[in-house]
Amino acid sequence: MPVLLDTFRFGKPLFIFSLAFSTMDFARRLAELNFPEGTAVVAGEQIAGRGTKGRSWHSARGKGLYVSFLLRPTTASLNLLPAAAGLAAAEAMEELSGVRVKLKWPNDLVHHNKKIGGILCEAGSSGRHADWVVAGIGLNLNHRQADFPPEISGLATSLYLITGKSWSRDLLLAQLGSRLQVWYNKLEKGQKDSILENFEGRLSFHRGQRLLLRTLEGELEGEFCGLDERGGLKLRVGPETRIFHASEIIRVLS
Repeated sequence: MPVLLDTFRFGKPLFIFSLAFSTMDFARRLAELNFPEGTAVVAGEQIAGRGTKGRSWHSARGKGLYVSFLLRPTTASLNLLPAAAGLAAAEAMEELSGVRVKLKWPNDLVHHNKKIGGILCEAGSSGRHADWVVAGIGLNLNHRQADFPPEISGLATSLYLITGKSWSRDLLLAQLGSRLQVWYNKLEKGQKDSILENFEGRLSFHRGQRLLLRTLEGELEGEFCGLDERGGLKLRVGPETRIFHASEIIRVLS
């Protein structure tokens, strides 16, 4: 059944912690306890925040928005949920600050090729199909350069570093909930073309550019040809066009 805008609100109910092990883990427990769709968990700092591919997510105390939302999407919409969340997060940061935020497939937010946020979606089930998804979103708000670990300091940025101004976590959370409401409803109503078109339009690279990709079979170079209907990256490698889902862009070559 399509979700209606007044069915629930993102961030209702809302759990806020000054310190948490992981907002993702707490939200998973709430899902198992049958908390409603839209439930959000926010932490001022995480001890063990998670990123994609088993990486940790550095969560400097009081510097960013670290939030996980509990969702119960239809099975058909799962593949494009990270894209919908990415669009919502990019638009929320942009509406708050005026800073143009781009997307780096599949789940990073970037500004001038430096990472300013990330998305992590994890599904859970008691049977054959996913009963719920936790969408974790980490956004860099008020980080100074010294707030990032040395290994990522040159690769990351924040709204403060871009604008020289401090920004409200609570205002960004409200903007994020509003934009998620829009994109999640499009997803549940089957408006995949709109999500894919807007996601590709906000990418930090465009069709025809050459990408270096890290895949399960090693590094591959090819020409970006767009996205498939499930949000996979289409890459022309030699004479064939291949589709990648569980891969990572190392860099744009041209």
